[in-house]
Amino acid sequence: MNFKEFIQHERKLDKVIRFSAHPRVKDQTVSQHIFHVSLYAMVLADLERQNGNEVNVEEVLRGALLHDLEESLTGDIIYDFKHRDEHMARQIKEMGKQFLEQIVGNLPEEISTRYTLLWQDAKNERIEGKILKAADKLEALAYCEEEIRIGNKYFERIAGKLKEELKGLRMKSVDSVLQNWETADAKIEADKNG
Repeated sequence: MNFKEFIQHERKLDKVIRFSAHPRVKDQTVSQHIFHVSLYAMVLADLERQNGNEVNVEEVLRGALLHDLEESLTGDIIYDFKHRDEHMARQIKEMGKQFLEQIVGNLPEEISTRYTLLWQDAKNERIEGKILKAADKLEALAYCEEEIRIGNKYFERIAGKLKEELKGLRMKSVDSVLQNWETADAKIEADKNG
């Protein structure tokens, strides 16, 4: 085990900037993103449980904490590039797995293997994976909304796309959050207009 090496890789996430190909007013690091995704995932998991769904919250949180760990070595790969086509997305995922294995390979083998499997399966089609997908998109939406509020209209298109993707997940927890979000936006707009 080389825990110090693991920490040195992980702490690089404090310097990796998200949305790096977009004009930004305020930078966000991958480590900030991971914190917010984990928090939102926890809330969404609890909302899903309130709706009567069985959710393995530990799996959700572990997946959230690991989901972008490889970016300490790869950087934040632009979404449109990463998902340009299915073949490229698979190749990038496979390369990401190799970088992740390099990082978690500094931990005991049993832990390293478990973390790699969690990372690979983090955004699966089970409720836990859907929650993580939703939390990841919700966090990106929150960042876009911050940029828009401070005058960066560039993020309006991205925010609109994220809202549509979130609605497409067809999850009660996400629908509730989005409805609340839109109500809050309408109230802010009404307050501005007098």
